[in-house]
Amino acid sequence: MTDERRTDPATGDPVADDTHVVERQTYVERDRVVDPGYVPPAQPAGSQVNVNSGSPAYVDSGPGPLYYARRVVTLLFGILAVLIGLRILLLLLVANQTNSIVDFVYNITEPFVAPFRGIFQFDAVTPGGGSVFDIAALVALIGWLLIYVLIMAILRLGDRARAA
Repeated sequence: MTDERRTDPATGDPVADDTHVVERQTYVERDRVVDPGYVPPAQPAGSQVNVNSGSPAYVDSGPGPLYYARRVVTLLFGILAVLIGLRILLLLLVANQTNSIVDFVYNITEPFVAPFRGIFQFDAVTPGGGSVFDIAALVALIGWLLIYVLIMAILRLGDRARAA
């Protein structure tokens, strides 16, 4: 094999010829096959069909007509539950009844606790030191929460719509 050297025509200096043939590579991208997932088999004519498998019996299409009524009821019962819980806590911690905030909590919650007084033989437990655990207030809290759940269930019934 001979080493051929070229010369630069402008200067006449020898130039090393490092060129050689390179094969061209071609890449072809093919479309990926997408797995369609599970496709249920077709039902033969005359076979039994489950009519409940299509759509749900009830459709939720956003807030219903009683949505805002439920929100207001939730707010009111939430405030009542917090006030009764605060009453229980204030009685346990022997809060000063001459304080206007403590007096306000006691006066506001008394009409809601009064219907539940007398359910048990005793309405309060006094462990000593002036602390009082108001059993009637605890029963009232549970009772009003059960009434809240019942009202919410009734209000939800009005929002159900049959699917077409």
